[in-house]
Parts: sequence; structure tokens; C-alpha cells
Amino acid sequence: MEKRVRAIIIKDNKVLTIKRTKPDATFWVFPGGGVEEGETNEKALIRECKEELGVNIQVCNLFLEMDSKIPKTLGQREYFYLCDIEGGKLGTGDGPEFNDSSYVGKYEIEWVNINNLKDTGLRPAEVKDSICDKYKQ
Repeated sequence: MEKRVRAIIIKDNKVLTIKRTKPDATFWVFPGGGVEEGETNEKALIRECKEELGVNIQVCNLFLEMDSKIPKTLGQREYFYLCDIEGGKLGTGDGPEFNDSSYVGKYEIEWVNINNLKDTGLRPAEVKDSICDKYKQ
């Protein structure tokens, strides 16, 4: 079974997200992606955050795991980890999302206040709700 990993980065009561604007929808996602052959979940997440965000992270704890509900990734297991930024410059990612014209829409890095999280289209909703329940002030 293929695996996907996602980073939950919380700082100053805000969650780091990627705002996805497509022709038919706008929503927010956690940074991350697929685990490649021979990679651990942690190594994949470190690579993905460098590609998507331009930062080095420390993977801390597994926050939640679940089966993907996205049609394109059905049957895959998703792992959401709490992470901390250790270095690098946010916004300098150079992954395929930024260089490959086959990717549709825009990718924008956005910090979302946890108190406003319920009102965003952050996906998946189960993870969003768990963060709100645990961290909302």
C-alpha cells in the first residue's frame, strides 16, 4: 500500500498550510506528499517540506493516521506528524508544484490562526477538527 505523509507545523497559535486555488475550488492542505521507495515516513516528510516550503523540519510525533478519502489517492494510508521548522527560508521551495506546468492552479503558503481554522476549507476535515479540539484557545 502506498503511503502519504503530511506535516502539521504550529507556531504562535497558527498552522502552516498550503492554499490551493484551482479553477473549480479553493482549499487548504498540509504540506507533504508520497513516500518513495526505500524512504521512511520521516525522511519523506523532511524531503517534501524542503521541496514545498523551502525549510528544514524536525519530525516530532505522529498526530493522526487515516485512510485517504481523496479519489486520486484512495487506498493510500496518510500519516500526519507534528513538526517544527529548524531552518531554511519559508517560501523558497522548488518542488514540482512550482516548476511543472502540468500542475493546475496556484500554491500559496499561508499561516492560518487556529481560532479561525474551523472556517477554512482545510483538508482533511478530520485532522482540522482534531487540531481545533486540541489547540484552540
